[in-house]
Amino acid sequence: MSDFAPEPDEEAAGRFRDFLAGLPADPAALLAALEELKTAEEVELAARGIRPVSVVHGDAESAADEALIFGELPRLARDAGHFRVTRGGNDYTTWFFDGPDGGAEQACVAFIAAVTAIARPWWIVTPTAQPKFYR
Repeated sequence: MSDFAPEPDEEAAGRFRDFLAGLPADPAALLAALEELKTAEEVELAARGIRPVSVVHGDAESAADEALIFGELPRLARDAGHFRVTRGGNDYTTWFFDGPDGGAEQACVAFIAAVTAIARPWWIVTPTAQPKFYR
């Protein structure tokens, strides 16, 4: 029987070790450094004309939740226009909009308005690439 595990990538492992070694050991300093990384990502996206919207929707626990999260939200994003891509986890989705001449901003605002109109009371909708899990 053959082993299907990939060969170790020593170069990647070295880069990861270097990254970890560069992080502050103090927990408060580590949190500050991570906040700086989040801010840098937001600035980079804005400079590229990309506007994110994060929706913390919780886990899909019923067929109705699945229809809303995996059906209605994607439809609203397409309807808002200039939808580019998503990323997410089991309890949140971040939508990225782009487009010329303010199209990304208009799509972002339209999407936020549409999502807010159908959102469950516990959902958190923010115009950020980083989802906010607490109010």
